[in-house]
Amino acid sequence: MGKNYKEYSIHCAKCNTYMLTYHKFGAGKGILRLYFAHITAPESLAALARSDYERISQVPNLQCPNCQEVIGVPATSKGKRWVFRMRQGFFRRKLHK
Repeated sequence: MGKNYKEYSIHCAKCNTYMLTYHKFGAGKGILRLYFAHITAPESLAALARSDYERISQVPNLQCPNCQEVIGVPATSKGKRWVFRMRQGFFRRKLHK
């Protein structure tokens, strides 16, 4: 049985630094939001799904570790799941085969 997601590497568009690995479910072409539960690496970001934050306003922005560019902003989805709302044009994605 095959996997039902696509695996992407997310890189900063400004300095091309690797930021995270993400499992994207669904048919949509773009990445508009990153669900915390679908971030698989690095462990520091993958742990956000089970973190001790009580409110989404306590979660820091998703920033490039190299140039400090803000790539995503914490928010809640319509289903009340925690996400990073991604800033289009500030990141690049690369599909893993």
